[in-house]
Amino acid sequence: MLDVIKIDKDLEKLLDQHKDTVYLKSSTDSYNCYLITKRFLKMKKTVFVVTANLYEAQKYYDSLSLLNQEDDVLFYPADETLTSIMALGSPEFKSERLYTLKQLMTKEAFIVVTTMQGISQRQLTPQDYKKSVKQLLKNENYNISDLTTFLVYSGYQRTFTVEKPGEFSLRGHILDIYTLNNEHPYRLDFFGDSLEQIKIFSVETQRSFAEVDTIEIAPMHELFYTDQMKDSAIKDIQKHFEAFDLSERENEKFISDIESIDLRQKLDTLGLYIPFFNKKETTVLDFSQDKEIYLIDVHKMKVNQEHIKDDLKTYQVTMNGQAFLSIKYRLPLESHLKKQHIEIDNFGISNPNAFSLNVMASNQYQSNLELFYTDMMDYIGKYKIYLCIKTNHYFEEMKSFLKFKKISYLRQIKDEVGVYLLDISSHGSFISVHDQVVILDESELFTYKVRKAIRYRSVLNQSTKIRKVEDLTIGDYVVHYDYGIGQYVGLKTMELSSEKRDYLHIIYANEEALYVPMDQIDMVLKYSSHEGQKPKISKLGGKTWTKTKASVRMRIKDLSDRLIKLYAIRDQAQGFAFSKDNDMMEAFERDFKYETTRDQQKAIIETKHDMQQERPMDRLICGDVGFGKTEVALRASFKAVLNQKQVLYLVPTTVLARQHYYTFKERFDKYGANVALLSRFVTPKQQKQTIEKLAKGYVDVVIGTHRLLSSDIKYKDLGLLIIDEEQRFGVEQKEKIREIKHNVDTLTLSATPIPRTLQMSLMGLKDLSMIETPPMNRYPVQTYVVERQDALIKEAITREISRGGQIFYLFNRVTGMEGMVRKLQKLVPDAKIGFAHGKMNRESLESVISDFIDHQFDILVSTTIIETGVDIPNTNTLIIHEADKLGLSQLYQIRGRVGRSDRIAYAYLLYDQFKSINDEAKKRLAVIQDFTALGSGYKIATRDLSIRGAGDILGAEQSGFIDSVGIELYMKLLEEAITGESIEKEKSTQIDQIYAQRHVDPQYVAQDSARIEIHKRISELNNMPDIEDLKLELTDRFGQLDADLLLYMYEKLYKKLSYKIGAHQTIVDLNQTTLILSMDASSKIDGKKLFEKAESFKLAKIRLSYIRGHIHIQLITKNVKQHWLYLFDLFLEDFIYN
Repeated sequence: MLDVIKIDKDLEKLLDQHKDTVYLKSSTDSYNCYLITKRFLKMKKTVFVVTANLYEAQKYYDSLSLLNQEDDVLFYPADETLTSIMALGSPEFKSERLYTLKQLMTKEAFIVVTTMQGISQRQLTPQDYKKSVKQLLKNENYNISDLTTFLVYSGYQRTFTVEKPGEFSLRGHILDIYTLNNEHPYRLDFFGDSLEQIKIFSVETQRSFAEVDTIEIAPMHELFYTDQMKDSAIKDIQKHFEAFDLSERENEKFISDIESIDLRQKLDTLGLYIPFFNKKETTVLDFSQDKEIYLIDVHKMKVNQEHIKDDLKTYQVTMNGQAFLSIKYRLPLESHLKKQHIEIDNFGISNPNAFSLNVMASNQYQSNLELFYTDMMDYIGKYKIYLCIKTNHYFEEMKSFLKFKKISYLRQIKDEVGVYLLDISSHGSFISVHDQVVILDESELFTYKVRKAIRYRSVLNQSTKIRKVEDLTIGDYVVHYDYGIGQYVGLKTMELSSEKRDYLHIIYANEEALYVPMDQIDMVLKYSSHEGQKPKISKLGGKTWTKTKASVRMRIKDLSDRLIKLYAIRDQAQGFAFSKDNDMMEAFERDFKYETTRDQQKAIIETKHDMQQERPMDRLICGDVGFGKTEVALRASFKAVLNQKQVLYLVPTTVLARQHYYTFKERFDKYGANVALLSRFVTPKQQKQTIEKLAKGYVDVVIGTHRLLSSDIKYKDLGLLIIDEEQRFGVEQKEKIREIKHNVDTLTLSATPIPRTLQMSLMGLKDLSMIETPPMNRYPVQTYVVERQDALIKEAITREISRGGQIFYLFNRVTGMEGMVRKLQKLVPDAKIGFAHGKMNRESLESVISDFIDHQFDILVSTTIIETGVDIPNTNTLIIHEADKLGLSQLYQIRGRVGRSDRIAYAYLLYDQFKSINDEAKKRLAVIQDFTALGSGYKIATRDLSIRGAGDILGAEQSGFIDSVGIELYMKLLEEAITGESIEKEKSTQIDQIYAQRHVDPQYVAQDSARIEIHKRISELNNMPDIEDLKLELTDRFGQLDADLLLYMYEKLYKKLSYKIGAHQTIVDLNQTTLILSMDASSKIDGKKLFEKAESFKLAKIRLSYIRGHIHIQLITKNVKQHWLYLFDLFLEDFIYN
């Protein structure tokens, strides 16, 4: 569409020749993006687009990314002034900024979208940045020690296992690095100082999968410096602070910051000190020499600057922070206004003499095509009118409307007046008087917002699934199958008869110690239960554990019997086989505004497949809030309606019922399907009518609360039951649901994850679909853990309201809530504030939440009732008053309330600055700061939620049993009950003879948890390909294996294979090894096959004999190079499996 806009010749001349400021007016944001793009394509030089705030910047970034090659548009978001001063920089914003600086250093042309704060934020010089980037080439020489020092100086953190950007790990001659803005980390393999290989590896598997010849290591933070720069800066900082009378808190911070600079620690929080490292007033604008700068709405920038000054005054009063505030970390707007730039003021407020672009905004028609027609009559015959409609059914609707109004249209773009109907997206709408052009996008013509498929370059890989959390750390509770719950205190190596063995050291009641050999590691599991639940330590030799385990086992047996019985009944039941998809189903699916995620698509396919079988469907869809479960329900419902079946959608609250009703109505109306709502939002008269229509079959989909389970409700032909959050219904309601489910297809939706082990156990008994991948292009919620400050709260609220958004303020005490509302009202007098808590009656509570959804007020002060259910995409700032009082899983779920639209969302986790916080809360807050998709906070929260999810799916009565033995052992016992295979199945009668060192050398793998992981992996080996696979992985991760570790693997496999064949005893002599089978195994074995396999074995001679009822398999090892364990493994595997 760019070609239909021609830039005015006078304007082009003005822009090409200007030496100072050019003022433009009478425009729109959409047109500005077209103008900027055309200039960028013509000039081939960098263009900076500067907006008044981050919300406007995000809109410009989205639009410009769609009009240009995506890699040509960069984002440079800056933190708010107060969050910067309080050392609360966002890691995602920092990542975007560093990526932008790195790209600008390439000297190529880009469009850089930033804010007033962005161009004001000082940086080190481009020369300093250039020195901080290191390129490594394959086959070149590098000193590993110097390289690790460089990484530390560049802000990388040393860890044992690299999992996220900014981490590195050194294990002998292998260096793993996760550099900024790369999808995968790198593994550098050295031979001495020579860099032999540069491999790319997976965070999930820790295995490499590709090779490259070079990598570039860029800094992980904006403050990078040499020792010389550091010494000079520290002197200047000390001199600056000497001029102030510091308060005790200021002095503490000053000393701590100096120490951090000296030791190069916490550099992410020290950007405020950049002016002391670079006396020049360098900003991002200085990273490009040849550039054009557009300032959008300078009037708004000036107003914002005044607001910032007011906030800083408030902060200074409360914090006595003059010494920090006086650091000139940000340049004033005036310093930029003196430089050459172009100002665009859409309304012409700043300068009435500005050059007029003569562009007007179009109406938002929202499917009112009659209004559209009335407006277009002014332009038809005079202007080129481009109707850009990408969605198929809207395109057809417009085509029919133009035909009905007898308006002829063209399908190809020509340089002539007329109406053009195009199946493309214009990414914006406007009316250009100069060009005599009207461009209307479907987002203005119809009632839906076109999806913006923008990729944000984030520090995080947002599609990473939940990672394992079973890594053992000292102090963790563990559960031994035979001895019960103890505390893990470390890994111990002991030598017995010159053989080294590793042991898990576990402490039980009365400080009694248990040493568990690592080859029995599968008897020990990490103990996990609900957050905050501390287990009772077992007593070694006591009977309590045996009783507990027997009791849990009995209850699990009841549960598994019930599950198996239910499955058998359902398997025999006769349901309705829905027909396969038709054209209308495909049209309905095309209406979805977003791209389905991989997991979502899988869930849809599985659901539709179930519905097409005669057996009634009973599928559970698990997925986080906002991950797209509703779309699965919509498609299943539409499939049912196409088959003339009715749909009952059961939800726990009237608020949710109303939300789903509007969603369904919007999607179903155009197909003539009748969607009804039954809840207290509906008048008794309407309820009566709906009930009558349901019985007659005039209602296709009915959505409501437990009211739908009343006996007066009858259906003509119910085909699909959808239950949202079944665990939130009462016992009687669940019983009623069970009655309805008998021969009706059922889809249950749950926002609580369930453990992967439970998914595996229930496979075949319950149909599960897991939606674990989040929607694409969702920007991570900016999370700040900070002392509570009125100035910060005011800034956060004001920013959200100014962009038309709403705020959740979580105050988890009913007493004092109204006082909190009054305080906030005083802080932000113009804000409309409501409050909600669990002590309110249900009707009042739901009314308040409904009013908030309808934007009757800006701030909802609430207790943790906002933790579940409600979807309010317009709420994108969350403030938690006392974050230190909440559990991790609670914080995780509450934070999920924001960040569910196309806007950047913020979460402020506040704690009292004057109150001492206990160690537990401090630890929790530190974990929350790592609350990212790969962070430990996320892992812990999701583990706790999955334990809750297990309780939900298995029934409330099982929750107590889960806590008594821990989720891990509970799942093992459940698997045992369902499959009938005992955990103890491999406790062989043969004496445990030791043939290898059962030990992982700390010189080879330094970290205990990794050594435990290797032992665990060895215990899971089942065949020779498993050994080969583990050998390759360990070589890749840690370097060449030693012979002892390999023998340990062969020994473990030998024990499994010999147990399988029925071993009684193994005798190892100098020239031969004999495996003696038990009498029972000897009598049952296929002798002919054994003889044939022995004859055909080429690597060594095998003799067979039969002595006193026992078969003897004798492996002759004289003059054979390979170890007997390896040879016996090959022979036994061939005999057992081939």
